[in-house]
Order: sequence, then C-alpha cells, then structure tokens
Amino acid sequence: MTAHDTAFVERTVATRGRRADALIPILQDLQEEFRWLPPAALQQVVDLTGIPAARVAGVATFYDRFRHLPAGKHLISVCHGTACHVKGSEAVDAALRRVLGLKIGEDTDTDRRFTVQGVACLGCCTLAPVVQIGGQTFGHVQPAQAERLLRDFLAGGAEMATASASASGLGARIELRLGAGSCCGAN
Repeated sequence: MTAHDTAFVERTVATRGRRADALIPILQDLQEEFRWLPPAALQQVVDLTGIPAARVAGVATFYDRFRHLPAGKHLISVCHGTACHVKGSEAVDAALRRVLGLKIGEDTDTDRRFTVQGVACLGCCTLAPVVQIGGQTFGHVQPAQAERLLRDFLAGGAEMATASASASGLGARIELRLGAGSCCGAN
C-alpha cells in the first residue's frame, strides 16, 4: 500500500472509531476508496482497532458486497430483477462479459477498466432490461448493443446521450420516462 493508502485507513479508523461496531462502516469506507478490500488494508484495520483478524475476515466475507479482488475503474451493474430478467438481462449480462473477454468466474477485464456485477433491482422496471455504467442508466439494452454501449461510454461527453438513446433503440431521438409505479419510486 502507498503512504496515501495507509493514511486513508488511519483517517477512516480515527473517524469511525476503534470499536467492533465501527467495523462495517470502516469496511464500507475502504471499499469505496479502493473499490475492493486489499489484504494490507484489512491487516492495518486489525492493527489499529485491535479487532481480531478472524472477526474482520468473517465480516468482510459474510457480506457479498465486499470485494476481495481488485475492481475495474467503471462498475457495470446489470439489473436481474423480475422485469429485467423477463426482458433478457441474462443475455445482456453474457454479451457484456463476452465483449470484455471475461472467463467464467471473472468479473473484471484484464485492463481493469470494467467490472460487471448483477444486481437485484435498479428500480427502472419500465426500462427493462437496464444497465448502469458509472451511474449512467441505459434502458431497453439488447445483447447486440453491448460493444457499442461500452465504446460510447468510454467516449464520454456528448456521446452519452446518443449511447442512451441508441441503447433504448430510439436512434437519435431521446426519450424521458418518469415512472410513478412502486418500483420506480423505490429507487
């Protein structure tokens, strides 16, 4: 770990506290900063807090949202909620993984640009199937659009609106939908 990383862990523990009830918030802060839980950071938490290593490891591995391998710079969330599943999110997920060259069991490309994760629900059921990349939501995504979606996302800027419209099959037209159902209100 770099001096910056070590200082971040020290500040986090100082802010959150050294008691066992501070462990989850500490781990959440580390995950947000590093995009995973580096073993050296976990050991530093043990050293700074006095919480036994077995307890830190137990909490870190119990919750599936904590990562134990490095994540890519951009997080791709593929919704697998009921509406998205029915509309083909499994095929979209598979297409994104294929485009990124991910093998079975992998979720991050070799360049560490992207990490693909399935999520239970993004709260955009009317746009199913839905993909979020770096917080940008794309609706009505089809497997054949996976490569262009990633390319347009990386291009950024003005292309983002085109990528969103393209992903929803709207061509150059952009459509704004406001959902009033419970699934949209939940998000």
